[in-house]
Amino acid sequence: MPSLSQKHRPQSFADVTGQAHVTETLRKEIASGVLGHAFLFCGPRGVGKTTTARIFAKALNCLSPKDGEPDNTCERCLAASEGRQFDLIELDAATHNGVDTVRESIIEHVRFAPMAGARKVYVLDEAHMLTPAAWNALLKTLEEPPAYAFFILATTEWHKVPATIVSRCQRFEFKRVPPDIMSERIKFLVKEEGWTIDDAVVRMIVSRSEGCVRDAETLLGQLGSLGEAHLSMDVAELVVPMGHMAAAAGLLGFWARRDHAGAMDEAKRLSDEGIPLIPLFDDLVECARRLLVASSGDTTFIEEYGLKELVGVFSPAELNSLALLLFERRKDAKGGLDALFALQLAGTVVANGLLRHASIVASEQRSNPIPPKIASSPTPRNDNPPAPVPKDEPKTNPPLAESPAIDINRVRSKWQAVIRAVDEKNHSLPFILKISKPEAVQGETVIIRFQYGFHRDKLIGEMKNKKTLEEAMQTVFGIQSLEVQGVVGEDAGAAEKRSDDVVSNILKAFGGTVVES
Repeated sequence: MPSLSQKHRPQSFADVTGQAHVTETLRKEIASGVLGHAFLFCGPRGVGKTTTARIFAKALNCLSPKDGEPDNTCERCLAASEGRQFDLIELDAATHNGVDTVRESIIEHVRFAPMAGARKVYVLDEAHMLTPAAWNALLKTLEEPPAYAFFILATTEWHKVPATIVSRCQRFEFKRVPPDIMSERIKFLVKEEGWTIDDAVVRMIVSRSEGCVRDAETLLGQLGSLGEAHLSMDVAELVVPMGHMAAAAGLLGFWARRDHAGAMDEAKRLSDEGIPLIPLFDDLVECARRLLVASSGDTTFIEEYGLKELVGVFSPAELNSLALLLFERRKDAKGGLDALFALQLAGTVVANGLLRHASIVASEQRSNPIPPKIASSPTPRNDNPPAPVPKDEPKTNPPLAESPAIDINRVRSKWQAVIRAVDEKNHSLPFILKISKPEAVQGETVIIRFQYGFHRDKLIGEMKNKKTLEEAMQTVFGIQSLEVQGVVGEDAGAAEKRSDDVVSNILKAFGGTVVES
């Protein structure tokens, strides 16, 4: 029994889904009669490259084409639709990529005139798999083909095709099919098959296919093979592994609310329920991806799983950092680290506002989770002048423009938080910071004392590392204008104490007293 994609394979350029920029050009070339002889069809898998090549071959040999479209009624078109067209030669370069195959199947074969039509068409699938020797053998034929010969090279990786070949071809780039056009294609097939389908299932198929028509049609065919006339999500769940996106979105909600304790408990609960945690990292990354896409205004895939409430909570920069963090912890888990611990480590960073590029407000709210709905409404304005605030009473809602006070004691008390924040950006710098210490604060400049000069040169002398440290400190302390400088050696107190210890040891060894001059 033919698959859904085979049963409903497009038979004309107009039927090809989402590639009008290619099919219209080819149709007009055929209608005008001004044709090249070599074409390079490149693009993702499953978007219609081979199908378009077959339609092109059919149109070239059609007895009565209409504006460049095959009529699909003449003997030659019927033979092509039924796979009986002798003048269409298809080769799979993934399995037949050697010079002998090219010589026998193309170079020698092309010398003979077409058997039934006026033109011969050679379609070479996965063309990038040909060997260098095969390309060299084919080059002359592509450069000077017989008038009746046409070549279509289809590939997902056109950059692997030699430049000498590309320069002799008309290149057409096939694109992933947009969600709205893909939805129309799915609904068309459902109608043709006499089924009905829920909108949620259509969205699921569109999301899973990632712009590849063949993947969407295959998935729809799997659902239809169950024999149900109505395709609901209950039916879809029997065939399609749903993953754990809803669980991932729920956990991400705890992180967004800065609910550290709740996030730890939720991760433990998911583990206890038997949800595989390493695949859950992939679902979390997918959540981050969808939120990042939604940050640009495209909310196509946000309606599901409760992600809509999280739109706008994380900035694009935070989502970038979140995805990188999840990649790292997933790698740790696959490398042997306990997966639950890896997940809780990631949650600790996000829920405590230590994520790179975390907002100042988020950092100050680590002990104050935001409401469950995440989206905070602006504080209503009061047109009446505010009552004077006593000098000894802190303001309850200081504007962000006023930098919090900072002194050396505060810097030292939060030094470990600074080290953790730096570790999220660069794993090689925390070692230096652990054996260094904050020395003083001058205005908004923090002075760090290093034991060795090359440590100072590494952290302060290299601008990239200095910026990493400054950004980490700005995040932890909520002061965007903080800067760092460094000094080398022991401080005066430590040096004096060490000197006293040396003198005491000498006196003990040799006796005597210290005489001051």
